[in-house]
Amino acid sequence: MIGGCIRRRGLAASLGAAIAAAAVLSATPVAAQEYRPSLLVFPPFGHSYGFHKAGALSLKMFLGLRASLEEPQGIACTRLAATDDPATADDDDELTVYLVNSNRHQVIYNRGMGTLSSYGSLGRGDGQFHTPQGIAAGSDGFVYVADMNNDRIVCLHNDGRRLAFVRTVGAGDLSHPRGCAVDSRGYLYVADTGHDRIVVYDPVGRPANRFGDSATCYRPSAVAAVDFTDRWSFRHETVIVAVDGDGGRITAYDQFGRVRAAVDGAALGLPGAHFGAVAIDYYGSVYATDLVNHQIHKFDHDLAYIASFGRRGTGDFEFDSPRGIAIWKRYGQVFVSERESAQYYWIGIDGFIKSVSPRVIDRRHPGATILMTLYEPADFRIVVADSAGRIVRDLVPEFREKLGDNYVIWDGLDENGDEVPRGEYTIRLTLEPTYSAKGYFSKTLTAAVRKD
Repeated sequence: MIGGCIRRRGLAASLGAAIAAAAVLSATPVAAQEYRPSLLVFPPFGHSYGFHKAGALSLKMFLGLRASLEEPQGIACTRLAATDDPATADDDDELTVYLVNSNRHQVIYNRGMGTLSSYGSLGRGDGQFHTPQGIAAGSDGFVYVADMNNDRIVCLHNDGRRLAFVRTVGAGDLSHPRGCAVDSRGYLYVADTGHDRIVVYDPVGRPANRFGDSATCYRPSAVAAVDFTDRWSFRHETVIVAVDGDGGRITAYDQFGRVRAAVDGAALGLPGAHFGAVAIDYYGSVYATDLVNHQIHKFDHDLAYIASFGRRGTGDFEFDSPRGIAIWKRYGQVFVSERESAQYYWIGIDGFIKSVSPRVIDRRHPGATILMTLYEPADFRIVVADSAGRIVRDLVPEFREKLGDNYVIWDGLDENGDEVPRGEYTIRLTLEPTYSAKGYFSKTLTAAVRKD
């Protein structure tokens, strides 16, 4: 299990008081009982008390009646080293979450367990912004804001109590930057929108690399990055992923800025897809928001399409023009900003049994091959049960398998190695996440086989 287990804590801990806190979060009813996707799941009740969405009411309660969400954009999350108690693991899931409130020219963030604060105003001075877009944050307390209409990145620092201005980065070098990301080493990656490129700065703000042109990085608007030293990276390699093509394409680059893979919405059959932001999970999979189709799309490490999550609406598992997305890779915690609220999920589990061949087995064809497709690496168990529900064969007691297509063969024998009698049998596949959602969530898939 990645990162151990998230402890059962109160709402403020589980959301890091993220974007809202305590009981003013709006727990919406399930929009439709038959629509319960599980690629992302809500945190268990003992972790969040059923609250998973923060909206305008939350903001007004904490920042005053004049506060409002106006074109929220980027979102970032981190576990601040300054507030971590190394003597215990009980607080390891207490995240600080930052949201860019673009048309209010400010950053909204939580302080401690239950206090919400805002930082910034309209202007060009220290601690001011003009229509900021993207945001990135590290555990060292440094926060970077893509200050789009001021043509710069603003660097702030959070000491665990409040945000404070540190410096600007890229002033005079950037043109309308819309996205930024920071890796575990402190290197800053900027989507330099007006110059059709990605610019990389070292931890003290000096240019370290730049790559892209109008063909390979046209008007980039968001960026995510993971480096080879990242503790919570399964692959231990440097990957940079950007939304470019004016929101119509996602491109992945290696550490030298060479294009590794690219995918666009038209090729996926997503009508009018407009990607808003991207995030990378522990396994290297890429999640992208889609403002037009009101969904989260998931791609594998090579940008092969896996699945889409959500639909348009304001209920559970629904989005209204999702923009920013952030993933805390250690535990698989996911934060999404949308038009008038922010939502909180855990990475869950999903997949399906693609085929069982043959469906009818006999002495000439004593075995069946089970092909299953997983949308997320999973811990799984496969059993064969007879028509009365009794387990006749435990095919796979528990095994971890990769994302994508996986095969398991049943030879038609029971636990004693004897041929099963004639009749109807059910192949039952139970999936569990490998993140800390393991033990809280599972999904069961079934397929029928007949023995003649």
